Amino acid sequence: MTNILILGGGFGGISAALKLEKELRNDSDFKITLLDRNNFHLFTPSLYEVATTYGLIEDNFAQYLKGSVAIPIAEILENKKVNFIQAEIKELNIKEKNVVTSGGNKFDFDYLVIGLGGESEFYGIPGVQEYAFNLKSIDDAVALYKKIKDLYQNYKKEGTGRIIKLAIIGGGFTGVELAAELGCCVGNIIKELKLNRTCTSISLLQDDSVILPAVQDKARKTIEKRLGTEMVRIQTNSPVTEVGPNFIRIKDRGEPLNFDVVIWAGGIRGSRLLENSGLKLTKKGTIEINKFLQVKNSDDTTNENVFAIGDSATLIDPKTGKPVPAMAYVAYDQGKAAAENIIKDLKKEKLSPYKPFYDAWIAPAGGKWAYFYYKGIGIAGFWGYLLRQMVDLRHFFRILPFKKAVALFFKDLVIFTKND
Repeated sequence: MTNILILGGGFGGISAALKLEKELRNDSDFKITLLDRNNFHLFTPSLYEVATTYGLIEDNFAQYLKGSVAIPIAEILENKKVNFIQAEIKELNIKEKNVVTSGGNKFDFDYLVIGLGGESEFYGIPGVQEYAFNLKSIDDAVALYKKIKDLYQNYKKEGTGRIIKLAIIGGGFTGVELAAELGCCVGNIIKELKLNRTCTSISLLQDDSVILPAVQDKARKTIEKRLGTEMVRIQTNSPVTEVGPNFIRIKDRGEPLNFDVVIWAGGIRGSRLLENSGLKLTKKGTIEINKFLQVKNSDDTTNENVFAIGDSATLIDPKTGKPVPAMAYVAYDQGKAAAENIIKDLKKEKLSPYKPFYDAWIAPAGGKWAYFYYKGIGIAGFWGYLLRQMVDLRHFFRILPFKKAVALFFKDLVIFTKND
């Protein structure tokens, strides 16, 4: 019996499991096992919508919200020959070829796919972990929404003339999307409570000279203009050096800036579970992999039976000499590619190098507006929003039966239409 073990039920792990199951389901000599601490696949592109969805949480729809971004793994693997185990991974023993869970169970493997995702990187900045909201889970998103709603309700009761100040640290895709959706959400709350629009200040802080440094200037300017319509003030060249209970300190700015809510969107690193695994890691704690997605051991040798994908891995694109960016669809493609190479290895065939593609991205920026980019073509506004919906629907069709994919898609639409 050949044991194939997949760690993580994210985009890459689910993709690898489905591809392996499709190719090996009629062969009784193989066992595919998927391990994840959660019993759901988190659809991260919609997580920020949950944090800013106006009008659902207070209507007792919190469970509905969770169902829109947390897809049960049992539904994805229904009628599939994949053994799913919900467990927290405690030890990753590459040399011994086993994984140990917090419950003490040991899982041996002949082939391993590491798709553990990433963790927030705080860069050693004091106070970030203690005082800033960090959106990595559904509960984080719901807690942020409730905090903001309570803040405005208390503000109305106080009847003061002060300004409510909200800050997002990090001007990448996550920070931009969150800032825009926050603007939509706050706008709706202000309208409901009959407050003046000038009672709010939303700041997007970026340590670099521009937000979204990886995108083209034309696209960036269009997105910046859109952020302005959503009450978002962009502050570049603003490296944060400290976060307190109600302030942010910026390098070389003298006195700290006061804020009511601070949200961290500053970056990710590899899972700390990898630190004692015996694998070669980058400075960001991710695993160095070769063109076949195979991992490198700490002694720089290649481990041919272990693959790493998504946020757990760093692959250098030979065309650019730079790391392939961490994107959901890239992780999905890598999961499929890793599965294909495992199958080729089982058949004693030559492995295929993974050919990265990432010349496409989507930047939702509040309500029914998004910037859709694909191979040099940019589409902004409502049509960009519609294309984003089609991309989401495509993913649902990839992992779910037709009826369940359509049902989940329309559940997602309820959230998006609320965030006008």
